[in-house]
Amino acid sequence: MLAKVPVKRTDGKSSFASLTGYITRNAAALFHSKSVWSVETAAEDMAGVALRNERVKDAVYHYVLSWRDGENPSDTQAFDAMVATLTALNMQEHQWIGAVHRNTAHVHAHVAANRINPETLKSVYPKGDWIVLDRTCRELEVKHGWDHSPGPHRVDVATEGAPHIVRSPHNLSDEERANVTTRARDFSAWTGLGSFQDWVGREPAAHLKGVLQKPNPTWHDVHSSLATFNLEYRRTGSGAVVADRDQPEKFGAKASHIGRFASLPRLEARLGQYQPPADKGPSHNRTPAQSAECRARSYRRNVDGRSLRRDHRQVQREALYERYVAAKSEWDRSQRAEVKRAWSQHRVSSRMRFETLRVENREARSRIRGSTKTANKRILYSIQAYISATKREALQVKVRDERLELKAMLNRGQPGTWREWLATQAAAGDRAAIRALRGIRYRERRERPREMQPPGITTAPEVARKTSLTALRWTADERGVNYVRDDVTVFRDEGQRVVFTDVGDDSIRAGLMLCREKWTRELYISGTKEFKSKASALAAQMGIRVIDQDLKLQKQVGEPRNELRSPHGKPLQVTALDLERLATMYAKRAVISAPRIGKQHTGKLVATGCDAQGHGIVVIDAGRELAVIHVTLRVTTDLQPKIGEQVRAQSTALEWRFVDLQRAGPDLKHAR
Repeated sequence: MLAKVPVKRTDGKSSFASLTGYITRNAAALFHSKSVWSVETAAEDMAGVALRNERVKDAVYHYVLSWRDGENPSDTQAFDAMVATLTALNMQEHQWIGAVHRNTAHVHAHVAANRINPETLKSVYPKGDWIVLDRTCRELEVKHGWDHSPGPHRVDVATEGAPHIVRSPHNLSDEERANVTTRARDFSAWTGLGSFQDWVGREPAAHLKGVLQKPNPTWHDVHSSLATFNLEYRRTGSGAVVADRDQPEKFGAKASHIGRFASLPRLEARLGQYQPPADKGPSHNRTPAQSAECRARSYRRNVDGRSLRRDHRQVQREALYERYVAAKSEWDRSQRAEVKRAWSQHRVSSRMRFETLRVENREARSRIRGSTKTANKRILYSIQAYISATKREALQVKVRDERLELKAMLNRGQPGTWREWLATQAAAGDRAAIRALRGIRYRERRERPREMQPPGITTAPEVARKTSLTALRWTADERGVNYVRDDVTVFRDEGQRVVFTDVGDDSIRAGLMLCREKWTRELYISGTKEFKSKASALAAQMGIRVIDQDLKLQKQVGEPRNELRSPHGKPLQVTALDLERLATMYAKRAVISAPRIGKQHTGKLVATGCDAQGHGIVVIDAGRELAVIHVTLRVTTDLQPKIGEQVRAQSTALEWRFVDLQRAGPDLKHAR
């Protein structure tokens, strides 16, 4: 079992959203910490906590656990490995999400964690994390009986038979080479080719070692030996590097990657003070034949012992990609300004048309407001909102179609993505493009599970697109305006609220469009848990803000209705709690808990409601006492379905956050 911490971005712009999206894609099992509400909201939860610590610019932490070929740990074992490694890094109480992948030759798991502790808001930067993770891997191998992998730690069996984990001693012999960097290992893994650091430790190292074994070697002999492979030994800082003469900025390695015998201190101890090569550059004082021979033995011609045919194919692929880059650059140079101008004109035109709609709606509402007849104003406002929302929806569809047409027109002749360009070149008969495209398809077929491969190409039938509001008609009565589909009322506009009788997605979306015209871009949602979840998600997609308010106490009567409410509508209904009765029932003190950073209560959720002053409260059985927590009334209504479940209340300096303790672990339904 091995652990790897991938190289981080150097610009500090790592993203929780992109990382969690990457590791959850094609995952066989998903897990998350108790301080993360769900897998779907993990990125948002971690980003929200990270924003509270302004000193940490990049709070994203990511590492990978990989098992040996043939080992197939269960989901429970993988979960145990994640928790053990996070504990070793002192991040077990942080927010994290883990994903197990079984679609490659080696089962592996990704862990994405937040460096910021959600309770204390302190950051953690594990020192020597790869060493800590390696030791934990050895401990897990002993615990679960897995085979041991080589690394900085090894497992020794003592005389009494008990395994001991000890640090492997450093091999400082002349034959030992410096460790290959992570980037070099990644290059070898992704391309199948040996890295430059690997290559210099093979034939160039053997040749240089033979030269140094001759009597009275000099620095000139070292430079001549390396020049045979088109390499140059250069001093830099307190050490030295070896680089390709033709492309030193692209191919370079530490001198100790040849072998520790080639490090600057050891060579100076043997040969005297460093002397630079007499022939600088790739061709100085060398005949064309000698230069050609050196290049023939260079890294580009001897990558990992590949044949010249393999190298020729690599050169063809690089030339093909250079053609693609050149095609994109040429298109950008000739068409970018025209494309930018066309999109700018379209945005201005769209903005003006939507502004015209807003002005028309504002003028119509002004005429209704100035009317002397007050009997039907509520109905007229609702009908005007319906007309405006219908026009807006039709305009949105028209603008979307215009954007698609404009995009298709402007993209004519554009190279597109690498794969799209390859497909175009392959259709024209380019054999190199055909081979490259075939390789991409073979790789995708290997990586995709067999059961996910489609049996053939099918074309979905076109469905006529019909706007949701135009499918409705309206009727008015003394209660308000009823919006009907197929002779069935979908929702009713009662002025300050819209009450739903159909909670389908299309119906809720149509109601939200009407409410957006009535109450700009904010509203309240009340009703069943299913309705609130659907309406909140659809409102977020449409850019409508769902807000909270300080509501007055009102006794709850009956089931809540599914409705969207104006910011100035009637208050939600909540239940008044008798704290003395609860304390007597549970034989415990009811203690009001003030928020403080790091404070938390864990236990069964007893009740939610209001106190005598109308403030929202949540009561948790915290063991020796009943913890009474002051929250907004919106939170009390959201937590009502969880009464009787185990929860954890976590406090920041400003608010309380509640975590459902039933949402984590390897045996739940979301751990696929």
